[in-house]
Amino acid sequence: MTPAKNTQSVASYDNAPFFEKAFRHAVQHGLINQARVDEIINDAATGSLQITEYFAESTHLRKNLEASMKRMVSLVSLYLEDTTDGELDRAAQLLKEKPFRALSRGGSQMLKALYSMPEDDHFGSPRLNSEREFLKKCLIKGVPVAKFRQTFIDCERFKRNIDFATLLAKKIGAPINQLNEMHASAEHVIRTVLLSLAYSTKKVASNKSGFPDEAGLFDIFTSIRKEYGFLGDVTCRTKFIDDLPAEFQGYAKAVLTSVKNDDVPKVTNQSVALESVLNDLKDRKYFYLHDQLNDVSRFDKMLAVDWFALTGGTEEDSLLLTLFLCAAAGIDQKTMLRVSEAKKAVLNIRENGLLQNEVLNLIKKAPHEEIEQLRSLWADFIEEATPYLLDRSDEKLNEVLMYLSERCNIQKAK
Repeated sequence: MTPAKNTQSVASYDNAPFFEKAFRHAVQHGLINQARVDEIINDAATGSLQITEYFAESTHLRKNLEASMKRMVSLVSLYLEDTTDGELDRAAQLLKEKPFRALSRGGSQMLKALYSMPEDDHFGSPRLNSEREFLKKCLIKGVPVAKFRQTFIDCERFKRNIDFATLLAKKIGAPINQLNEMHASAEHVIRTVLLSLAYSTKKVASNKSGFPDEAGLFDIFTSIRKEYGFLGDVTCRTKFIDDLPAEFQGYAKAVLTSVKNDDVPKVTNQSVALESVLNDLKDRKYFYLHDQLNDVSRFDKMLAVDWFALTGGTEEDSLLLTLFLCAAAGIDQKTMLRVSEAKKAVLNIRENGLLQNEVLNLIKKAPHEEIEQLRSLWADFIEEATPYLLDRSDEKLNEVLMYLSERCNIQKAK
């Protein structure tokens, strides 16, 4: 294809990438001459070969070279539109002054800078794609400059949050490796450390790391509620903010204002159990170090004393379903029933109905992190068991006891 025909072809696009719009504008307004057009075409041809090799594709296949040319146009378009804010005269001037491959490198450097930043504001969240895969994905359809700019702003915020969270974590001696392993939210870590620095008392000994575990977070909330109960107010220490880098001070003040206005009133509200307040806030706004040695945290064990007394800490479905059956029947709650006790449970249910609320209230005593799973276990069981439990034609209870024996802990007669 001759340079003149190539120019006409490029100019014919109505919905073209920004480079082609700038190129057409430059040609139509005489801002670049034919010699410069030839230079751009030759430079683009060389650049497309380099891009094909970069993506480890064969340079002998026409489709690969065509794909690389589109990628190059996308890179140049991104760089031109971002640098000139979409002004065609300025873009045409850059086409006149800078080598085409230099413009392509400019777009590539923009995407590589984006790749170097975190995709979210969680500790230890690596990018799933390599830099090469990331670039290829971005260039399949091109990157609109507005989307690039917004994504870059978001990633800068993520990096800023992680940097601030890391600084605060180090300030109180928290193990960064644990935060990475647990993919801790930077925003939650920031809020938690600031809460600890501003509201915890000397009596609150979170743990050896200085970062609250779940029990430590509960202790901070307890001290806030007690102080409010005695004084009608809560002390918030903010002097430590002066020691923070200037770029983080405004953010720290904003977070503490949010804690004071949004969280402290919930903590000091005596009409709501403090455990409920903690369970709500820790899931949405705060972070704590888990008990690494046990599936159930020390805090949950502390709150679930009655649950562990009833279950002995068992996780066996058959034992738990036996306990729930007792609650549903209104008989003594235990994890093993004799046949006679199982019969009594069935007869109670047929006479009084299923006491669903008793079961749900029992489940609420379990460790917070197990409650949803236990509700699901009960729901699945009772949906299938109800026809057997309420089948009055089974007068001798043979069918229902056979069913319960397979799913619950029924002690058979010797």
